[in-house]
Amino acid sequence: MRATLFGRRSHDRGVSDLLAFTLTFSIIITGIALVSLGGLGAFDAIQQGATTDVAETSMVGFAETTDDHIKGDAPRRTTSMKLQGHGLSLQSSTLNVTVDGRSTNISTGALIRETDSGTGIVYTSGAVYRVQREGLVVSRKPSLRCSSDSVYLSVLSLNGQTDFSSSGRVTIETTLRNKTLISPQAGHSPSATTVSINVSETAYPDAWHRLFEQELSNWSSHSEPHTYQCTGISRAVVHNTTVDVRTIT
Repeated sequence: MRATLFGRRSHDRGVSDLLAFTLTFSIIITGIALVSLGGLGAFDAIQQGATTDVAETSMVGFAETTDDHIKGDAPRRTTSMKLQGHGLSLQSSTLNVTVDGRSTNISTGALIRETDSGTGIVYTSGAVYRVQREGLVVSRKPSLRCSSDSVYLSVLSLNGQTDFSSSGRVTIETTLRNKTLISPQAGHSPSATTVSINVSETAYPDAWHRLFEQELSNWSSHSEPHTYQCTGISRAVVHNTTVDVRTIT
């Protein structure tokens, strides 16, 4: 009888040890799996962030290259970038500039690079924005100067058609088309008292709002929505440079 009880206890203890071992092993495997999944998720997030940073840097480089058309009358410039599967498109975008009541619509266009995570890196008229779910970031400011006595606007317009994606390297070629003096008109002096800019017809009005509110503090909000003005000046000059855009794959 004792032998039988002893054997049963030994058997029960063996089963309990096996169950404990199995449970412990399962917990360890589950823990490793969770850590691995969490690590992979973090790695993916880091990788996406790095890819977006590279995309942003390439668009800032494009902005600096196109500035040569404005500052140095460069006839042609090229910018090379690896899209890494991102989309590249040229969308319509218009700035309205009013100098002492005389209004002009300037079609600037917006070159947008959209990443896999849905973040858009936007170039428009010298400015570069990062547009993402978390909010907007101004990566580069345009040439919209408002000082105590004068306004100087240098607006660049992109002309062409671009809408594709690629995993390889592409070259964006910009060719100087024309340069126009919007204000003052030919034969007139540059005297002016008020200049206003309306961004309601731009590709990303909220991005322009962030720009004026945080980066261009000399411009004040106007009673009209999406409009900013520079007042109390004595002089205003508005230039518009138009370039043709061609993408070479």
